[in-house]
Amino acid sequence: MSGTRRRRLGRRCGKTGRMSLARALGLARTVWGYAPAGVGTTRCARRAREAARAFATGGEGNNITSALVEQMRVKIREGLEADAVDVNDESGNARHVSIRVVSKMFEGKSSVNRQRMVYKCIWMELQDQVHAVNEMITQTPDEAAGK
Repeated sequence: MSGTRRRRLGRRCGKTGRMSLARALGLARTVWGYAPAGVGTTRCARRAREAARAFATGGEGNNITSALVEQMRVKIREGLEADAVDVNDESGNARHVSIRVVSKMFEGKSSVNRQRMVYKCIWMELQDQVHAVNEMITQTPDEAAGK
């Protein structure tokens, strides 16, 4: 974590002094629904939620759009000469996606090698904007047809 982001999360909150990084990350879990609610509406809590949201989204806010999903779909289709590509946004901000690809290039490849081929196509998106691929289904045309 960069020093600037750490300072932003550890900013002074009223008379309580500095907020610990663990407290700010705990608030991030509350903001994103990973911990029980219970954060007050004080200025300190509000500031911590804003910092946690900026930390979780990479600092730019929630500016990831369906254009990213479409860009990933096009790169996979072109890179693998795919018959069908589905990229679904599972989180609402394209941070978590599921991918389904049908391509002739998968014939004779193991499941791991198929996934590596897909990851290679969208490597740059995985570095910045996408946090995780929740599910990846890779099939040959015969497998997709149920043969």
